[in-house]
Amino acid sequence: MDSNEDSFENKFLRESYIVRARTLLRSPLYPIKENRDDIYIKDGPLTGLDYVSNIRNYLWNRKTKRFCARDGLEWAKLGCCYFIYLFALGILFSALVIVYMLLLDKKTPRRLGNDSAIAFDGGINPGLGFRPQLHMDRSLLKWRSSRKTGHESTGQLIDNIQEWGKLHTVKDQFHQQMIDCAAVPRHLLIDYFRQGLSCIFLVTDVKPGPNPCTKPKSFGYHKGRPCILIKINRIFGWIPEPYQSKEEVPIEIRHLWQPNMKNFILIKCFGQYPTDEDLIDQIDHISILGNKAIGGIPTYYYPFLNQPGYRQPYIWAQFIKIESNVLINIICRAYARNIRHSTDIEDMTGAVHFELFFE
Repeated sequence: MDSNEDSFENKFLRESYIVRARTLLRSPLYPIKENRDDIYIKDGPLTGLDYVSNIRNYLWNRKTKRFCARDGLEWAKLGCCYFIYLFALGILFSALVIVYMLLLDKKTPRRLGNDSAIAFDGGINPGLGFRPQLHMDRSLLKWRSSRKTGHESTGQLIDNIQEWGKLHTVKDQFHQQMIDCAAVPRHLLIDYFRQGLSCIFLVTDVKPGPNPCTKPKSFGYHKGRPCILIKINRIFGWIPEPYQSKEEVPIEIRHLWQPNMKNFILIKCFGQYPTDEDLIDQIDHISILGNKAIGGIPTYYYPFLNQPGYRQPYIWAQFIKIESNVLINIICRAYARNIRHSTDIEDMTGAVHFELFFE
């Protein structure tokens, strides 16, 4: 009989919360103790097994059929409460996003000029980009002239250039909205741009006459004379201010400046360090400016106002002869009165950096 009573008591303890008598008043179980029969008050201190039993009963109590101190109905009520709350919160969030999107101008940014998110202490400063660029987070161009397809091949680089510049080779549905900006007075261009018109810019506009940087000539990669496409990143509403006198031009390109460059953004590429300069025999800049020593993009292509079918103007930098099997660091900079440069050679403000490795 005693063994049966002990067995019953042990079972009761296994299915009950064990609480010390003097801590019952501080326990959250105290207010509902009279309505529950799964609490056992112990006079002495709790042992480790008592704590384990409490945790086990909290997770699943076989006597009360409660999971984490709640039965099925309580969990259902809690789930419905959270579902209604989160559903209402989602509806409110979606409504706010829809209202915000309806208020946004799809064409014009809300913050322009020095108020723009890309403006720094000195205002907006455009950066440069280059192609081919196989990975947006890498600046190394590595290829083997003998490999036509596959990894690190000339075909891979040629296809990358073609993919970016394919709109510059065709007259698509936006061609009717393009104008010959060179023949339009400058003071009228801004009005045309606001109407959604943009300047015509095709592959043939980069350089009149023979161009060594074309797909039939493999952009020079088969012969170890790579052509790198250099472009100025688009910034809404930015208007370049070209140099108007030789005294304004930075010292490194002052000897190249000529009066016919007053309406051009100048771009020049060179070795980033003196050792890189020694590994480069010659760099030809191919642009509408017609000066191999320095490239130029006419200012009439600006400002960019998010016109449909807008085509970025660019120049080519062709490396006539470079050392093979050696890593060469190249930096290209754009020059205008409102394009700033850092004195730190590692700072790419108003510039772009890439590496060449030719096998």
